[in-house]
Amino acid sequence: MATLPAHIDLDRIGSRFERDGFAVVDGLAGPDCVRTLREVYDGMVDGSIPCPGTDRQLGGLTRQIMMPHTHHPAYLESEAFHNATRVAARLLKSDRPVFLYSMNIYKPPGHPHTTPWHCDLAYAGRPFTKAGAVAPNDAAVQFWLALNDVGEDMGCMEFVPGAHAGPMPEHFVFGGDPEDEGRLLAMTDPERQLDLANAVKCPLRAGSATVHGYTTPHFTSINRSASKPRRAFIFSFLNPETFPLPPG
Repeated sequence: MATLPAHIDLDRIGSRFERDGFAVVDGLAGPDCVRTLREVYDGMVDGSIPCPGTDRQLGGLTRQIMMPHTHHPAYLESEAFHNATRVAARLLKSDRPVFLYSMNIYKPPGHPHTTPWHCDLAYAGRPFTKAGAVAPNDAAVQFWLALNDVGEDMGCMEFVPGAHAGPMPEHFVFGGDPEDEGRLLAMTDPERQLDLANAVKCPLRAGSATVHGYTTPHFTSINRSASKPRRAFIFSFLNPETFPLPPG
């Protein structure tokens, strides 16, 4: 694997991830990388780069382009992806982290829909994994890369530190067909299930990312900006020794 930039401190990121269930990775991608990925991303959004079969609405609400890396090579050839592979190896405690999937999620200015509180483990079952399931948080990790500056008012990622420990809370189908891969899941009562008073918002500069684990609850709000879109490139890695896991 290529050498990481000096500012990406694996020990610090690993410590935060193990303690909180998530971490911020500042400067995962440099300006040139961000510019290239944003141009490709915008081409997919405006249709000049076709994404047949994978361009859809998550839960019928929010634009989601699944597996964008299959439509353009820039994603997996990027500095962001190579740096993330190194970070994933540390967090997954694996010399061979396996790339799992990618997606673009786009919230235009004024987008009125949240991505509700949920755990990625919930998507392992159909329509959702049963409440009480237990899994290692480091079975899989997901990176959420900002391709433009994302403030607290634009739908940045939010987490509750330490909420990854313990059995998975109950979920339900918030939007979409329960048997469709594009369904949107949500916790049934996040105000009761989580200590939302301690929720942490993670605004990001373009090129920075959050990374969270398989059992970490997370949320993004509506995009309150009247002029700025929120561009997120999201991709995951798994530990081949602990994933896939049976549904709970």
